[in-house]
Amino acid sequence: MCEFWLGGGVAPGNRGPDGRSSVLQVDPDAVPMLRSAFVDALAKVDKQLELAEKELRVSSWAQDPVSLGATTTFNEHSVDSSRSAVEALRAYRTQLDVAVRNLDRTAQQYREIDGDGRAGVNRGGDGG
Repeated sequence: MCEFWLGGGVAPGNRGPDGRSSVLQVDPDAVPMLRSAFVDALAKVDKQLELAEKELRVSSWAQDPVSLGATTTFNEHSVDSSRSAVEALRAYRTQLDVAVRNLDRTAQQYREIDGDGRAGVNRGGDGG
């Protein structure tokens, strides 16, 4: 069992900004499965971001003030502002990417500690 710091790599005893433990204990045998799950989630989020960037923005269906206001409000909430749904999805994607990189580092550390590969840790999940 190894402690996996959610903020980046293996670092026992770390605390998050709220004072709670930001450490997750990870069994070496679980790393490939966890990595695969995060890689799969990344692929799904990437697909949703691609669709959102192409198809989510709306244009005014009429040129009256109500339609123009509704269009502006919808686009601000969905794609235009820093607090939009698309920005939240981008932030989630970033966190998934950090998790994959941290799992890669954890796997590498397990390989270094367990030179004979007994733990079976590899970079599964993306063919690599």
